[in-house]
Amino acid sequence: MFSKTNQNLKNNDSNLFFSFIFKKCISHLMKDGKKSKAENILKRVLIRISLQGYSPIAVLILATNNIKPLLEVRNVRIKGKAYQVPFPIFFSRQITSSFKILLSSFNNRKNFEDFLVEELISSSMGKSQSVKTTLGLHKVASQNRLFAHFRWF
Repeated sequence: MFSKTNQNLKNNDSNLFFSFIFKKCISHLMKDGKKSKAENILKRVLIRISLQGYSPIAVLILATNNIKPLLEVRNVRIKGKAYQVPFPIFFSRQITSSFKILLSSFNNRKNFEDFLVEELISSSMGKSQSVKTTLGLHKVASQNRLFAHFRWF
């Protein structure tokens, strides 16, 4: 009995997490307030992911987790000098910046849905351009960790 309730709690947590990511993804895909169009695009992308033999929920969650940056680098001016200081990011901003990184790697290629399907699948495996961008950001943050004492919190 205990394992069933524990399993139900796990499913509810993962469903809440997926719905949060789903809503964030729709809001970043939306242009000019056309939410239904963004929802249709995302639904078609998830269907195409499932047709390729992958679980769309798992692919979206894994891709978001692989792309999301844990740190960001901000310019801080102290005594006339500008330093790049690494700052930790809150969870909702991590998700937001992961979708920004994902969508910024689209350079007006032929079909947006094809790009999004391939990018999500390769990001869930850790092999996409978006993941490389995030790793580059983490590398810059680790190179500038010497200036971490300039944070004000």
